[in-house]
Amino acid sequence: MGCARYEVLLDGKKLNAGYSVEAECDKDGCAKQIDRGLAYLCGQTPGGDEYGCGHYFCADHLLGSQQCEACAKKTDEANTWTNPATGYSYDLRDQFLPPGETYRPDGWVWKHLGTFEGNVPVLVPVKLPDLSPGAHSGCAITTYDFEVAGSVAWRQQLADQAQAARENRDA
Repeated sequence: MGCARYEVLLDGKKLNAGYSVEAECDKDGCAKQIDRGLAYLCGQTPGGDEYGCGHYFCADHLLGSQQCEACAKKTDEANTWTNPATGYSYDLRDQFLPPGETYRPDGWVWKHLGTFEGNVPVLVPVKLPDLSPGAHSGCAITTYDFEVAGSVAWRQQLADQAQAARENRDA
């Protein structure tokens, strides 16, 4: 739960914040009335952090990632790697599976945990649902034709639904 009123340091200036502090959206040119509570905060920490600038935005200018457009763009750029050989871009926040692997909600997926081999991201197998790493040291994202685990799960779900429809039709 947030606080009604407190002070934060934002861009070197003291600022009143909290859900009882009325304000305008910090987006240039927007005059929508908001408060300076956590619901309108870009990032996770009043005053700013690695997740956002700490400014306050109306619902039109605060994206689903709880970030303003500029911070969301920086985050996307920082978490995207493009293979120079193929031009394919990877979102390093995704979970991946090697080709032919089946997705299981309690199984293993591969995830980028921040390490690189040269300039190439390294993926490490992690156990779902808590994403705890296994003993494998990982491999470069270019080692296999990794697929996004969510896409694999979606295809599996469609195949299961089609199979169930065929079984119902034939019954």
